Amino acid sequence: MSDFNRVDLSEATLAVSDAVDLVGVKVLQHGKRVAFMALETARTLGIEESWQRELFRAALIHDCGVSSSEVHKRLVYELDWAGSRDHCERGYKLMRNFEPFATLAEVILHHHTHWESPLRQEIEPGKFRLSNLIHLADRVDALVAQRQESDLLLARKPIRARIETLAGSFFDPILVEAFLQTSASEAFWLTLESHHLERQINEAATHFADNRELTSPELMRLAQIFARIVDDKSAFTAEHSVGVSRLSCLLGRLSGLPARDCELLEIAGLLHDVGKLRVPDEVLDKPGPLNEAELAVIERHTFETWQILRRVRAFDQVAEWASFHHESIAGNGYPFHRHGGEIPVQARIVAVADVFQAMAQDRPYRPTVGADGVRAMLARMTAAGHLDSAIVACVEANFAACWEAATGKKSVQTT
Repeated sequence: MSDFNRVDLSEATLAVSDAVDLVGVKVLQHGKRVAFMALETARTLGIEESWQRELFRAALIHDCGVSSSEVHKRLVYELDWAGSRDHCERGYKLMRNFEPFATLAEVILHHHTHWESPLRQEIEPGKFRLSNLIHLADRVDALVAQRQESDLLLARKPIRARIETLAGSFFDPILVEAFLQTSASEAFWLTLESHHLERQINEAATHFADNRELTSPELMRLAQIFARIVDDKSAFTAEHSVGVSRLSCLLGRLSGLPARDCELLEIAGLLHDVGKLRVPDEVLDKPGPLNEAELAVIERHTFETWQILRRVRAFDQVAEWASFHHESIAGNGYPFHRHGGEIPVQARIVAVADVFQAMAQDRPYRPTVGADGVRAMLARMTAAGHLDSAIVACVEANFAACWEAATGKKSVQTT
């Protein structure tokens, strides 16, 4: 196997955490704050190292079932609500079939299960302790977010008092006692500030490093986890990543690229829109034209994709191919303003696949533009210097196969 298959699971976990944390839009780094608080409390309790590793990873990605910024607002501004378990179940289903994260799935499933709930009998006691500790840290961070205009050192007293009232109902009293002991210091609260938090999390990730060989199917499954989180965000994005992935791989083969490049193109297609998680629901779901401010929000997403994927050293090439899909041959794309030969052919392929799939796909606000509409859009963007003419010519020569790859449908719709 090549070095591409060697992945540090701590890096992969942090990348998933980065992606999920974007959903907060303005309330960022939620998973990392929860991971820090839960881990510090576990250390106070003297929980063994192997359990600490599981706790750290599960806490970082505990909200992987949250793609909607509206759902995230409820998580932050409501202590509890009837549908709070929904995102736990989505996260569980997302992780249970990826072997390296499968042991985290049950912990994620129960991270909103109350101490007094009979559901806690469904999980092994040691794992439930991790779930309940994540729940405690998660609710602490919600209380922090609700007081984000206050100095944390001023806010800590009412937050600690509120958590204490929930011992025996929401949380295991032993965990509450350990949290109160852990959070008595000023250093605990000051570490929650972004510039201190990142250092602490990186140190923990290094401590819990787990470099291993993943099979090609496992690497694909990891990419699919990212894609599913993105595509669950909106009916507009549903299945988009999968279609871009299939079409990118096909165009790579038709362009004569090596088999390994085609495999990586499939992964790049799945990951190209990860940064859209930071786009608020109301912007992504807007049926009409975007205003200047909304366009500025959209233009952030490829840079966010770049930053997330660079977390995983094995994804170095994929990060470039995925995040350059809005760069332009003429140099007037975004976010880096690359042009001509600065844009790898693989990134040009993802760019064409992205346009093709978006136009071919039925969207809630419009049906597919059909074959003629797709061809017209590709021609306009090629003439304007945005897309590679050779790749667009390849699409034209293999249009029916490209349509099937992009949409999953054999029949080409015409307008």
